[in-house]
Amino acid sequence: MSSGLMAFSVDMDRISRPASETVRSQCEMYGRFLDNRCFYPVKYWWLEEVDQTLSALGVNEVRVEYLAGDQDDGDSWSAKSVSLADEQARAVTPERIAAIEDPYMREAVTAVLGWIRTAAGRGHGIIGFFH
Repeated sequence: MSSGLMAFSVDMDRISRPASETVRSQCEMYGRFLDNRCFYPVKYWWLEEVDQTLSALGVNEVRVEYLAGDQDDGDSWSAKSVSLADEQARAVTPERIAAIEDPYMREAVTAVLGWIRTAAGRGHGIIGFFH
């Protein structure tokens, strides 16, 4: 069985817990799906390696591993954390990303930085699900 990580950029004020719908259903209604191609399939332990690489680049306000929540209720990064991570991500140059030797890691880091930019640009947080 393959597992993967999916994430949504969401206005956290639109998500209510508890609600008649699952958090995932609410994200599908109110959020924007973030490209997860490089995170499916993926082993859970690999998310920590992505976090280590992001941290080495100076992006340590958020952790991908923390998005690996329950398939229906997920886990989240607040809009404030995303905004702070966006400030950190702006200091990461394309040359530093290109210097990541592992092409899968380079793709994952690029994807997460894109998630951060997308969500921060909308004033959103991010909710993730590991399934």
